[in-house]
Amino acid sequence: MKKRTIIIAALLFIVVFYFTYIGKAYQLKDVIKVDEANVTRIEIDTDEGKRVVDDKKEIKQIVHSLAKVEVKKSKELDPKFDQAYWVKIVENRKDAYGLTIYDNDYIKAFSFEDKKQATYTIVKDQKVDVKKLLSTK
Repeated sequence: MKKRTIIIAALLFIVVFYFTYIGKAYQLKDVIKVDEANVTRIEIDTDEGKRVVDDKKEIKQIVHSLAKVEVKKSKELDPKFDQAYWVKIVENRKDAYGLTIYDNDYIKAFSFEDKKQATYTIVKDQKVDVKKLLSTK
């Protein structure tokens, strides 16, 4: 009887922990650690063209806007999409992060330092208009 109670308690703990971790939403700034003061360039590439941002004021606006995007960890390896944005964040003339933003649904984040990649689902009802923010026109 005691063994059964311990097993049930352990399973309950695992289930609660699993759903707490999986369901948690983060702001993108918690996922990628970008030091805004050190960002020297942002490169944005889409099917429509390429845009390089060197202006500190514009860099600050993009970093602040992206930092507010709420995301959840995703297991999606190959998201389906219509429009993709490739964003490279350069800190002190070194590639820091590569972001691939698929429509307004997914973000793949790649750390050039750690050589690690993770996929996140963008939480719906965002205040950030990715199309407008990352427009290359």
